[in-house]
Amino acid sequence: MSTPRRPTLVNDAEVERLVRGFAARVLLQRAAFHAGEPGADHPLETIDHEARALSAALALTAHGRAYWMVLLPEETKHTRDPGAALGLWMASQLVQMMQAIEDGEAEDAIKPKIEAMLADVVARLTDRKH
Repeated sequence: MSTPRRPTLVNDAEVERLVRGFAARVLLQRAAFHAGEPGADHPLETIDHEARALSAALALTAHGRAYWMVLLPEETKHTRDPGAALGLWMASQLVQMMQAIEDGEAEDAIKPKIEAMLADVVARLTDRKH
């Protein structure tokens, strides 16, 4: 299962759990910040920390690191960690989609976009999509 060309050493079910868990934490952090909850006053620092934890948990292979460096060059340049760059990119996408809902777009129109984005990330990490 853990061939050198596979993006991560983590099994498929765990990749799914990690990606979706990260997305849930980003959305909860954003909601907590907007609600003014105690301890939620620095969401960018928290999300950056979560992205770095995601990177460590994903255990990207050399192939996986190179893959995300090519797909997310600016984000990787900023973080110096392709896995964290992936997390920050995902967080950015999620925040933009939540902003669209707040700006009046139907939640039923946005949910499938979130699902498609998460499914795409999981497929790329599990080598089901190149």
